[in-house]
Amino acid sequence: MGSYAAVASLRQTLKRISESDDFLSHSDKLSILDEMDSVVEKMEELPIIKIVDAAAYERRVVDAVLIFQDLIDSHLSDPDPDDIGFTLSLSQQMEIVKEEITSFHTATDQICSIRYSNFASSDYNTDNQQQNLLVGFDDQIRALKQLIFDPNSYDLVISVVGMTGIGKTSLVKQVYNDPLVIKEFETRLFLHIGPHYTRWKDIMLRVLNELGVAIPLDKLDKLGRDYLQKQLLETLSCQKYLIVLDDVWTDTDFPKDTKGSLIIIISQIQRSYDYFYRDKFIILPFLNDDDSWKLLHQTAFSNREEKCSRELEKIGKKIAKNCEGLPAAIIQVGENLRGKSFEEWKTLSEKEDPLVITRYDDTPLSKALFFSYMMVLQYVKPFFLYMGVFPKHYGISRSKLIKLWVSEGFLDTYLKIEETAGNYFDQLIRHNVVLREKHTSVTIYRFKNCRLHFTFRSLCVNEAKSEKFFHILKKYSDCTPENIRMQQRLCVHNNVVLALTQVHEWMESVPNARSLLCFGPKQQYPVLLPLCFRLLKVLDALAIRFYEFPHQLLALLHLTYLSITCDRDLPNFISTLWNLEVLIFTRHHNIKLSNNGPVYLPKDIWNMHKLRQLYCKGFDLPPPPDGSHLENLLTVSGVSVHSCTVQVLSRIPNLKRIAVQIESAHDSTETFNSFGHFASVYESFESFKFVVVNPNLSSQIVRSVPNFSINIRKISLSGCGLPWENMEVIASLPNLIVLKLRWYAFCGPLWKTTGQFPRLEFLLLEDLDIENLEFDIVRHCYKLKNILNQFEYTKLLEVDDCSPSFMKKMREWGSVVGAEVKIRSSITDL
Repeated sequence: MGSYAAVASLRQTLKRISESDDFLSHSDKLSILDEMDSVVEKMEELPIIKIVDAAAYERRVVDAVLIFQDLIDSHLSDPDPDDIGFTLSLSQQMEIVKEEITSFHTATDQICSIRYSNFASSDYNTDNQQQNLLVGFDDQIRALKQLIFDPNSYDLVISVVGMTGIGKTSLVKQVYNDPLVIKEFETRLFLHIGPHYTRWKDIMLRVLNELGVAIPLDKLDKLGRDYLQKQLLETLSCQKYLIVLDDVWTDTDFPKDTKGSLIIIISQIQRSYDYFYRDKFIILPFLNDDDSWKLLHQTAFSNREEKCSRELEKIGKKIAKNCEGLPAAIIQVGENLRGKSFEEWKTLSEKEDPLVITRYDDTPLSKALFFSYMMVLQYVKPFFLYMGVFPKHYGISRSKLIKLWVSEGFLDTYLKIEETAGNYFDQLIRHNVVLREKHTSVTIYRFKNCRLHFTFRSLCVNEAKSEKFFHILKKYSDCTPENIRMQQRLCVHNNVVLALTQVHEWMESVPNARSLLCFGPKQQYPVLLPLCFRLLKVLDALAIRFYEFPHQLLALLHLTYLSITCDRDLPNFISTLWNLEVLIFTRHHNIKLSNNGPVYLPKDIWNMHKLRQLYCKGFDLPPPPDGSHLENLLTVSGVSVHSCTVQVLSRIPNLKRIAVQIESAHDSTETFNSFGHFASVYESFESFKFVVVNPNLSSQIVRSVPNFSINIRKISLSGCGLPWENMEVIASLPNLIVLKLRWYAFCGPLWKTTGQFPRLEFLLLEDLDIENLEFDIVRHCYKLKNILNQFEYTKLLEVDDCSPSFMKKMREWGSVVGAEVKIRSSITDL
């Protein structure tokens, strides 16, 4: 895992060495990168069972490379062309790196020569634990049977997917052995596939072989997709088959029309085309609290004569809830609690996690989780492991995570770097090692927020600590030198520990840490932050309050990501941090009087040429000096209309996204008048957000809609008070996909469209005074009474806290047109 991240980071460091620096020749750069690439390639080629043995040798290579990189970065921070000691140390360390790489290849070649027995499914499968303890899946069992017995279905494949340990195999086995299912199919096959089948073709050949179809050995390499599908169709047409393929780790491609035969695929990975056949796959959910306690009780009190007191039940329910609905975790905890005393139950209930997961545990759950981690592609592992830096139950934002991944240097490509990181994010969700929370408004196939189940988070934290990838600081004992020495990243989950003098002294023992992430609860009063890390690249201190900007930060020349809360302005020489790519700057209290003028960032901001993301709520970009451009800046957020003049925007040529906030109705007199030139300045502009805080509802605040680029994809408006007639300008945009209208964005009882919005996929209406909508989320529109025919092709409509009569009408409408309607109400459960 570590070699991929190390190569990406090293490549970025070597790019920063200018041609005038002669301490490392161009050929030496290419040589060490080529040798490191060979380590990455070898790790990618190794079978899963052998990667574990090779990891120790990879770790030694990574440690040597990190020391090599630290030497270079330290020199770049404080260059001394006459420093002979540095040149000698660098040369010696480069030889050490090459020696470790040679040792790695020797060791891995020897590992590859040793014959290992194949993984048995019992080595990483929790099915044996769960087989007789299937609780809480009645709806999913019913849904699977409906799919099996559906007389109108001509699809061959049904998918059952979910996180490891959730009970996929146990559920399918129960349905597979149901008497009605046995009666329905003439022949049934239950095949365990496993991770060794990495190609669809091999799975197809296995199925054909089990069905008795003989394929000549001399033709195996020449057989194509069409031939194999034809053979399968001919075989399945003879009689009605039910084939279950358990533990599938790759995409499959089966034919469709099979005249009643079915293939059920059980997999942790959601196949790419499952999204297009959403009614043909079942995602197993986590258990609710009641079912969790029921399963824990059944496991812990397997002897029916054992009694559970009310006090013990209360504690047990808390333990069950802490298992976060994962059946295998609940069963493991239940087995651990058998015969234990009341005090032992109570002690476990007070722990942050009911289980600790490491690669060395011999329990079925730990082995299954570690195997799932090992099945993540080598180059994606650092991205997954990094998600453990966030506290438990932390809602991880897609956009924030991608910014951190990029700033950490995990990607060694620059073109479409955010898009590449986003693809890795989606891949981790499809693999069910990361849990989806909320899909994006642009597409239901991508997700806006995610989280880690406590079991995977525990594994991430323990793996990261042993890999020196990151270390969590939550209590005093976590901060000791033996715990933090050589750690690349320090993650503070309790900011109070930073108030301890001893902790500051210990942190000085790791001056080469690359990241300091403070995700503990926000502090009302300032806490002294140690800034002794001269090679720091990422500092997230948004939860730490500073009265004044800490000028020690200006010495951290390697910073690429800075997120900080400060009561005062940025310093005038902020461009000293010339490597900065992400700047997030907020005040603890953002109070702005209506008669105040704009508060500008220092003019020096125009010298930060690597800046890609700027978030500065309550501040504006000053007029640029002559000849100044921010050519890499893609996102600006938190500014007012004073940052949206032609003079400013023309100097940000590649801007893609802007979020503007007006603090009072007084400021809004200049509002959209500033945006008339948008279309001429930006041809490929993507996203526009405009918010008027505390608008005057008795008058029209904004008088016209901006002249948007025809390529804009997302618009979000709030507090503008526009009349619905102005919607025609927005409705005509040919590439608009997302439109969000919140809190008095438009005013008036009737929105009447003329059937435009050629590509709109997502519409949100929230806190509007609309009464009739002739035009997919509606929230807090209490006056809304009716919608007309534009919802005819809608597959999903969400209605949240509208009038009871409208919500009831929408439920009835959904059943008529066959759409899914999600209705939520804080008043009554409709």
